[in-house]
This record gives sequence, structure tokens and C-alpha cells, in this order.
Amino acid sequence: MKFYFPFYFGCLTLLFFGCRNPERQKHNPDNEQLLQLLDQKEYFKLETRLSAAGEKISEEQRLYFQSFVDNAFNRNQEAIEDIDRFLKDYSSGSSDSLKASLYQLQSDSYFKLFEYGQAARSDSLLLARCSAALDNEKVRDVKNYLLIRNALKPVQPQETVIRDSGTIYWKKNKIGLIELPVKCNGSRYDGIFDTRANISSITQTYAARLGLKMLNVSYEEGAGITGIKFKVGLGIADSLYIGRILVRHAVFQVMPDSVLYIAPLKLSLDLIIGFPIIAQLKEIHLYRDGRMFIPSIPAKSGLHNFALDGLDPVISLPAGEDTLCFHLDLGADKTILYSGYFEKFKPQILREAIKKTAQYGGAGGVQKKEVYVLPALHLSLQDKKITMDSIDVLTQKIFPDERFYGNLGRDFADNFEELIFNFQYMYIEGR
Repeated sequence: MKFYFPFYFGCLTLLFFGCRNPERQKHNPDNEQLLQLLDQKEYFKLETRLSAAGEKISEEQRLYFQSFVDNAFNRNQEAIEDIDRFLKDYSSGSSDSLKASLYQLQSDSYFKLFEYGQAARSDSLLLARCSAALDNEKVRDVKNYLLIRNALKPVQPQETVIRDSGTIYWKKNKIGLIELPVKCNGSRYDGIFDTRANISSITQTYAARLGLKMLNVSYEEGAGITGIKFKVGLGIADSLYIGRILVRHAVFQVMPDSVLYIAPLKLSLDLIIGFPIIAQLKEIHLYRDGRMFIPSIPAKSGLHNFALDGLDPVISLPAGEDTLCFHLDLGADKTILYSGYFEKFKPQILREAIKKTAQYGGAGGVQKKEVYVLPALHLSLQDKKITMDSIDVLTQKIFPDERFYGNLGRDFADNFEELIFNFQYMYIEGR
């Protein structure tokens, strides 16, 4: 059984990308190409093509696409300003579906800046001005988001204090998940390091042990590859330490103990450190020998291969003669390829792979899926070429808006003595 533990915060990952349509009636070939790249979430190619478009596209179109590029590359203040300017200057001529996508994007950027009240305002404006452009399911999802934002409005922004460079020593638990030492209220705990957990998570029992301040909210959450949904709450840790790094006002979703309990292994995943804390570390050096180094000053690099799709990390890698984008998920024990990879390389997969039923476990339960098992997957990061054996390939989408080619797990990371994540300059380097 393979285990995956990313949590899709509020069950949303920018659901309105399919509604993007700025001035499509003008049939500008450059604009059409940009729209196609955006719809496919090809953020790296979109950034390159937008830069090359020059005066071939209007200022209105440039602002629209630039807002998504800035959001994808963690330039959240710039994305907010792009959207404000677009809505100020071009709102009257834009469709409600287009404005809905921008309000949602702006809410995401505000949330990443921990400006919860402003994120709630963007969601409220979306519902007040654009709900007629959304189907009932999307309206329900936005209301779910708004529950979270409104509950967090009185909470101070999360702050991570890194006084100097330092090393944290980690270990793996019985299913190979990375665990970091977490101290809170004078006690030490093990926290799972999960790059695709959209928000840090904790069991109800551990929330009580750590003395989290509970917020009066209940909302719907979804988990990993299983897509299982359940109700959770929110709690705030006034302060906690990861090694010597202080995190103030950390937000945790508080989950029923049963959701984070893996019955077949008799293992409870009581505390998970997710994206909002991980990203505030700015730069992380993860060593295979059990060390994690956090520099006080992030380093610049000529690399540009890291993006964010909402709260999900995305890495762009050469694969044969092409460049493909994958989720990067250290909360998964093994890499899995999505249906997009199956469609792109279908003849090869049908020729080389073996069809079987695979079982996947995650928060909330276990599911079986029909997959093809590819004998080997060849990728490269910088000059290092790697091969991973026996990789499952899904034939059906997990989510309707799925665009990427797979989810790279710890079997990918284990090929490197050192893996560097930089959230300020947006690159991933392997050594």
C-alpha cells in the first residue's frame, strides 16, 4: 500500500482556471496562445511567452496574465496589485467568470501573505458580484473558503523568526515520512514535514496537548489521492519551535483522531507541518543523511524551475525531449504519474507497463485504483539524471482541473544527497 497525505485546503485549487477568457473575442493569436498555456497551468512557458509578446497584446491582457504569473512564482504582493489595477481599469468590460477567477487568485495571494481579512474580502466580493457565473458546487466551495478566512480574521499574521543559520536533525517514521522536532509549551513532539499539506494539521488529542486556541469554525477538507472529504476545525499555536526557529501564530487544521490514524499500521500522524510554515523558512537544504539546514539569508540562483499552483509546490523537469511539470510531495512515499502522463505517453505505457489494481492510503481511509505500472521513469534535475523503478500511472483524473503530469514523492528526493527548496527566488536544486 502506498501512502499520500497532502490536504487540499478547503477542497479548492483555484477552480476557476477553466473560466479565464480575457477579450477572447479579439482572436489575437498571441492572446490565444497565452490562454492555452494558462489553462494548462504551464506557468514557466507562460512567463516566457508573456515576456516575448511585447506590444502584441494589450495592457489589459498583460495585466491579466501577469497576475497569474506573479501568483505562481510567489510574488503575491505584485499579484494583488496586478488584480487591483485590472479591476479598477478594465472591470466594466470583463465577464463575471473572468472577474471570479481574479478574485479567487487575489484571495489566494492574500492568504499566502497571512492577510486573512483581505482574503475574506476577496471571497466576499466574488460571491456578491460574480456568483451568477458559478455553478452550485463552486459557490459551495467558495463559501467553504470564506468560512476559513472569516474565522482567521482576528488572528495575527503568522511570523517565522530565523535569527541565524542552523541545522535541524530529522528522522523517518515507520512509513518513511520525515519528522522534525517541534517544541510547544515546554514539550517536544515529532512533526511530519509535508510539502503538499496545504495547511499544517493536528489531531484533536494533540491540539489539546499543545494548548492550541480553538476557533469557532467547521469546514470541509479533502485528502490526497483518495479524495476523501471530512469535517475539520482550526486552532492556533501562539508559538512553537522547529529546532531553534520560532513560529508565531501558526494555523493548524484540527482533525478527528480517526482521520489521521492508519489502522493497518497502527500509526497515528498526530502533527503535520505544512506549506504555510515550510514556505516561511524561505530556503531549506534537505540532506539524505538526516540533516536540514536553514540559512538565515536565502541565496539567489540562475535556476528557475519552481512554482506554486495555489498552495501546491510544482517543479519543472526535463523528461526526454520535453519539459514536464509535476507536484512535489514529500508526504508521499512513492511517485505516481497522473492521467495527463498516461495520455501523453500512452503508446509507450501500453507497450511497456503492466496493468494492475493498486491500493492507496491517506487521511481518512484507503482506496483502490486501476493503474499501469511503468518499469522505469527517467527524469533529470540540472545535470543529474535519475531513474525510478516501478512507477504507477493513473488513467483517470483525481480532480477535474488536474493539469500536471504526476506527484513526485520521497523516492525522487532520495536520489539526491542534498535537495534545496528556495521559496524566495523559486528554484529547486539537487546535488
